[in-house]
Amino acid sequence: MTKAAEALGSRIPRVKDLRLARRIALGLDTLLANVAAGHGALDLAIGEGLVALETGLRAMHLGYSHIRDYAREELGLNASTAVKKARLARKLRERPLVRNALRKGEITPRKAEIIAPVAVGEDQMRWILRAKGETVRALRKAVNAKPDADEEEWQHLGATVSEKERATLDEGLRWGAIVIGARSKKFERVEAWGQEYVSSHEVPEGDDSADNVYFCSDQDLEWYAEQLERESRLWANLVAVDPVKGPEFSGEVDPWRIDAEVKRLVGMRDRWDEVLGKLALEFNRTRAFEILKFTSFGHYCEERLGMAKRTVAQRVALERCLRRFPLLRQALREKRITYEKARVIARHIDSGHATELGPLITRAGTATCIDLQEELEVEAEEQMCAQAIFRTVIPAHVTDLLKDTFRAIRAVAKRWMSVGEYLVELAAHFVEVWKAHVRRLRMTRQQKILARGRHRCQVPGCSRSAVHSHHIEFRSQGGSDDPDNQIGLCAVHHLRGIHDGLLRVTGKAPDDLVWEFGLRRSRAQTAVP
Repeated sequence: MTKAAEALGSRIPRVKDLRLARRIALGLDTLLANVAAGHGALDLAIGEGLVALETGLRAMHLGYSHIRDYAREELGLNASTAVKKARLARKLRERPLVRNALRKGEITPRKAEIIAPVAVGEDQMRWILRAKGETVRALRKAVNAKPDADEEEWQHLGATVSEKERATLDEGLRWGAIVIGARSKKFERVEAWGQEYVSSHEVPEGDDSADNVYFCSDQDLEWYAEQLERESRLWANLVAVDPVKGPEFSGEVDPWRIDAEVKRLVGMRDRWDEVLGKLALEFNRTRAFEILKFTSFGHYCEERLGMAKRTVAQRVALERCLRRFPLLRQALREKRITYEKARVIARHIDSGHATELGPLITRAGTATCIDLQEELEVEAEEQMCAQAIFRTVIPAHVTDLLKDTFRAIRAVAKRWMSVGEYLVELAAHFVEVWKAHVRRLRMTRQQKILARGRHRCQVPGCSRSAVHSHHIEFRSQGGSDDPDNQIGLCAVHHLRGIHDGLLRVTGKAPDDLVWEFGLRRSRAQTAVP
């Protein structure tokens, strides 16, 4: 499959001849469908490994309090993607027939996720047969499945603001951190602004939007998809894909052996994804999905490939960046950076917040993924401040909330306002309300320790909030209360890691610390003994 994908070259031209265009579309579809055929079985095996690792304190032996952090730092997987794989694997343990059908490639991961809540006991085979003959859309409708929160659409919100307005927005963000937590994300603080405003202001009825953003009705897309499915007879003319025998998790219980096995499976998945990204980029760029009678690229991904649109779109975006920057592809192939670090770098390059790629790759090779991401976000925020720009990425439910708040603000102001003015009004209202309720707390010694570490647990790779101040040398053993003998830790790493003997730290805070994990093994010793 790799050789066939490489034979395509770097760019497929778009043609006006419909017969030639259809041959190209069918050829790309055949390659994509074959590449995706074994993807579900591989993801299931990875998910089972992650489930085994989150049992008891196994992940803590490797230094992680949750499989989210383990997957991001050790496997190079997105944290939410890893949790989703583990969740499906956990469900299918009690549904052996559905699990076996997924492993053999008889049903896709998307269909397995949809029917898992109802395919229980004797109903398993009935739902498997329905999944084989029906579309993802029809199955979702039959099960009445709710949208997956992990696949919610995200949109960019940006506005040009003056220096004075930027100061108001920054103050609103600062108070947002005080009210909902120092580790809260930017969009969560903006969401808090909107919630506070609509709680005290009436939202006028009507669908008019104040941000000039127009959305396509989900009902219209549903109807269009149903019509195309009837016309195309479920794409019966597309090439059938032979099932692929996928790998299976061994059932290992030792955390270090689980770690080695899952890394081997992820290595296989990375090679799979490299071919998938190249093919999917060309398929989407040539709009071959339209020729094959699918409503959109996302519709094709779900129905034909059995994969979420967001999963494929992320790989397409990375592939596009890798073509522009061969140095990044080389670093990824040489395993100097992980897939997740490459995605973080690519996102900041595409947004124009990172220019020098070489130093960035060098930093990524030595930093944890969470540290790299936070450093780049801080740099991006500083650049936007200098350019008098306020920008964030928000999920769809926050977009709906902001549209309501914008209408409420416009009703009070009785005039048209820019997006920047709306946001400034929200931030100013939030600060005014909470200043009256929140007293300025005196910075205690513990709070200073937590603030020094940006309120994040100081265990390498941990993304949890720091809530405890830990004495490196225990006070019971003569340790002092000096700042260099204290670090901020999350509750899990402090109580289950440090005090259960699975985690040890020595040295001086904050920059001269030595960590030991598990049964007296170091982080470098994660291979099979």
